[in-house]
Amino acid sequence: MSINFVTDEKIAETSSKGNQEKWYDVASDKWYKLDQFGYEALSEAVISRLLEKGNIETDFPFKFVRYDVEKVIVHKHKRTACSSKNFLQDCQSIITLSHLFSRIIDVPLKNMLERLTSDKKRIAYIAEKTAEFTGLKLFPQYLTLIFEIDAVFLNDDRHLNNIALLECDGKYDYCPIFDNGAGLLSNTQLYRMDIEPKALMREVYARPFNTTFNRQRNTAESLYGKQLKIPAFTAAKIEMVLKPFLEFYPERDRGIITDRVTACIIERQKL
Repeated sequence: MSINFVTDEKIAETSSKGNQEKWYDVASDKWYKLDQFGYEALSEAVISRLLEKGNIETDFPFKFVRYDVEKVIVHKHKRTACSSKNFLQDCQSIITLSHLFSRIIDVPLKNMLERLTSDKKRIAYIAEKTAEFTGLKLFPQYLTLIFEIDAVFLNDDRHLNNIALLECDGKYDYCPIFDNGAGLLSNTQLYRMDIEPKALMREVYARPFNTTFNRQRNTAESLYGKQLKIPAFTAAKIEMVLKPFLEFYPERDRGIITDRVTACIIERQKL
């Protein structure tokens, strides 16, 4: 069965790279995000499958969003999208770090961070102030975990609106980790498909501090310890996870996508 969306149902979600169309379907209680720059839906789905092999939900009171890939009809055109179940409970809403801090401090969070003199101070400020404001004592570990995931999968879009909490009647909880679609070199407009993956990897920088992924992850781990445990994936295992999602993309691109995703994960898990 096809899901049909029309213009007046759209929720426009602003990312750091532009507006990405996002939709909610009441009947299925699912959210849909359209591919915008390349194979973001595949990236979301693959990363969520690989995270299932790790320790996030066994060692911590944290969760992560599971994504699938689907074809949907949007404005009468067939499009590729990732879908995920709505994780909000009654009365819950998502509050981003930018929004949280804007309620409490007079200076925009981005400007406050720019005043600090090192990434270590910036990470400590975000981690410890958020824990103080919300009572979520493990938020430093949660933030470190996010930076570790981004480092493994090269997600370059972890801006301050892609780190969030859940709020219900003034009480806070950890938001399931979401929005990894910019990982695995999925933006084929920025990271062209005719360039070798290893060369592209050197061009990708981590957000929100515009530094290297290794430096951001290592700085957080130096403060709060290593959090993520995930097995080393072989090329065969990665290709097995990829296979069902490749069918949503043109046959001519499937080999290139496989090479890019596999090279990215194999290389990054060494570090």
